[in-house]
Amino acid sequence: MNQPNTWPPKRGSQQEFAKAHGEELAQRYQEAFWAMDPVADAIFASDHSVREIMPNLREALQRGHADENTFPEVAALIDDMKKALEGIDEEQLERGRRVYLSIPPLAHGIALGPGSLVHTYSTPSIADVLVNTGELTVGAVKRLAYTTNWTYSLYLTDGLQPGGLGFYHTGMVRAMHAHVRRVHNKRGFDYSDWGSPINEFDMLRTWLDFTIIPYAGLEKMGWKLSQEEQRDAFYLWKVVGRMVGIPSDLIEPLDDIESTQPYLDAVHEIDGEPNENSQALVDALMHGFVVNAHAITGLPEDSLKEWTEAHVRIIHGDGPAEAYGIATTNMQPILEMSVPTVQQRFDLLRANQEALDEEIKNNEQMLKDLLDPEASYLKQDDGVKTASTAS
Repeated sequence: MNQPNTWPPKRGSQQEFAKAHGEELAQRYQEAFWAMDPVADAIFASDHSVREIMPNLREALQRGHADENTFPEVAALIDDMKKALEGIDEEQLERGRRVYLSIPPLAHGIALGPGSLVHTYSTPSIADVLVNTGELTVGAVKRLAYTTNWTYSLYLTDGLQPGGLGFYHTGMVRAMHAHVRRVHNKRGFDYSDWGSPINEFDMLRTWLDFTIIPYAGLEKMGWKLSQEEQRDAFYLWKVVGRMVGIPSDLIEPLDDIESTQPYLDAVHEIDGEPNENSQALVDALMHGFVVNAHAITGLPEDSLKEWTEAHVRIIHGDGPAEAYGIATTNMQPILEMSVPTVQQRFDLLRANQEALDEEIKNNEQMLKDLLDPEASYLKQDDGVKTASTAS
């Protein structure tokens, strides 16, 4: 149900929101609740079947440009993604990439996995869509790995350039968002309480889960960035955000943790409370992260479970952790005591250019080794399944 002139009822009071955050932001968010991604959505509104579209899309993304065999709607998506790269600051983009790679992938993994996704799943508008899609609770291990796969690809050298691995994966993620919207709308799911499925507002909220949420979390873990480093990391994600279909105006003011916090607070006011789908997704996430971490490290799953639970409490605090039934473990105080040492080592690393370059080189190689060429969203030619049917 597309009702762009209404404020979804479960988003709270529009008047109260406008009073607290201004009429302009209230109006923009009202539009964002219903707006989707017309460029990507057009791909699946064409006369071509999904079996025809997906290989055509993959080939064009891998080339980084359309050719005479590219469907017009696919060519339009490629062009729109390239527009996001026009006029960007290449030096700042590279600095943002290096900021990410200066932190060990496993630390980033906990911040971008249980750190970010516990927050993502806390709003029913996102949790309901994901559970209806059916993959995140049934295939949580694989689905978590696929999301991680996408993020890894963004930080490879020239990964975001047309034809780069990050460009390819980002285009596929954007297309899969469009396909999920098509399936959910076709199935007639009622989203009038929250807004359209995977709408602009939900994409903005998810963007926050790749920026302020993990970097504020990493700070609590001992990986505190300078404001300049934050701005560089956020800048990279602004470019990715535009490439994945988020309008520039929604993310333009969001430069670092400090400037983004008021917007995160505003988002929380209209998020709604976690529901049973939120709980199901968090349960699946916690299990999936431990299984994946075990496959990478070889450490016992029981220890990794306690390590993960401890980090969720460190990142999100006791309140959210208690709400999701995350256990208190003896590992948490040990990790908290180590934070000053972690930060000291991190500061020393950044003060030694030669050591930092070597760390970045090693971490980038680790990402390459962890990439999964069999990610299912790259090969989903049969369509996206909902919880009750396939399309």
